[in-house]
Amino acid sequence: MLTTPNLSREFQLAAACCVWPPSERRNARIRSAAEGGLDWNLFLRIVERQRIAGMAQDGLACAGIVLPSEAAARLASDATKIARNGLALASEAIRLQGLFDSAGLTALFLKGTTLAKLAYGNIAIKHAWDIDLLVAREDLGRATSVLHNAGYERFLPPPDFSDRQFLDWAEFAHESIFRHAMRGISVELHWRLAENPNYRSGRAIQGEARSVEVSPGHSLKTLADEDLFSYLCLHGAHHGWSRLKWLGDLAAWLVSKDADDIECLYREAKARGAGRAPDQALLLCERLLDLPLPARLQSIRSGRATRWLASIALNAMAGGGTRQIEDRKFGNLQIELSQFLLADGPGAWLRAWRSKSIGWNDYLLLPLPRPLFFLYPILRVPSWFWRRAAHLSRRRRAITRESGL
Repeated sequence: MLTTPNLSREFQLAAACCVWPPSERRNARIRSAAEGGLDWNLFLRIVERQRIAGMAQDGLACAGIVLPSEAAARLASDATKIARNGLALASEAIRLQGLFDSAGLTALFLKGTTLAKLAYGNIAIKHAWDIDLLVAREDLGRATSVLHNAGYERFLPPPDFSDRQFLDWAEFAHESIFRHAMRGISVELHWRLAENPNYRSGRAIQGEARSVEVSPGHSLKTLADEDLFSYLCLHGAHHGWSRLKWLGDLAAWLVSKDADDIECLYREAKARGAGRAPDQALLLCERLLDLPLPARLQSIRSGRATRWLASIALNAMAGGGTRQIEDRKFGNLQIELSQFLLADGPGAWLRAWRSKSIGWNDYLLLPLPRPLFFLYPILRVPSWFWRRAAHLSRRRRAITRESGL
């Protein structure tokens, strides 16, 4: 069994800063974590890795914690970059909303600006680096045209993929990446809410959405609460909760809801096939961010699989010092294996296995015609070793360049 890592005082301080909303209770927790000698350079590296500079600056300022001048300047600089980027992404999201509306297409914005507004009431505190859009599968071609006309070029899958290859690739993947060369902004275009094959998200794009006013006179469409909760849990679980910012966003959004609301969201997510992802997320929110479990969900703590999932997530988030999960030995393998633990039943496990046996990376490496798709499970293992070897080779070259050898 994977052991839960000891959380450094620097990480505990970072987590305390992510508690929302600002309160005397949060201030007391921050002051307690900051007592005595701290390694402020380590704290800043943790903040950078967890991408929570905006939250860290807000929390420390509210608690009256004075950083050494150099550390304070670095944190302020990082928080300012987050704020500027948040405003730029919000402006671009508003532009894209108008273009999709003009084309008669429904497009929902995931995370990013809309979640910042819902969770924090502030679009300048939450870290974001791209724009996530959800469209119906049958609208993929038209949505791609809207993005191309807006100045975006497809990056993943490669732009030289034919329309037929793109639609074949979409059988395995759940998102495509576009980049705007002039604006320096990326858009992830989704046609499913999650990679999880068990989650039924068909209703997410069929009218059960809502609009969020992100600036005076400008609104963005986003998910209704039921799908938003499931999506945030599934997204964090898919990445092993390797960044504190994802958990902080979820907890900040949930804190305004009462216990009955959270219980309803939890049960709806389970009914839609989210597996143990909601259990893992709520247990982590309680452990790290002081979000209490509703009375009728206390049994989540006693589930062995859920406790294992929480340990895996804590190890991904806080273990390994400040190294990214993909740079740690067997880091990605831990996350991949946890995906099977998230499935809560034989049928769900088998669907997860099938999904993992045919990956979008395999199609990129070898785009077979549809009649030969049955070969992908056979090619999965050698494909994984090939991609792993290529990753390690890139890492060695990067280290060699950095060392000047």
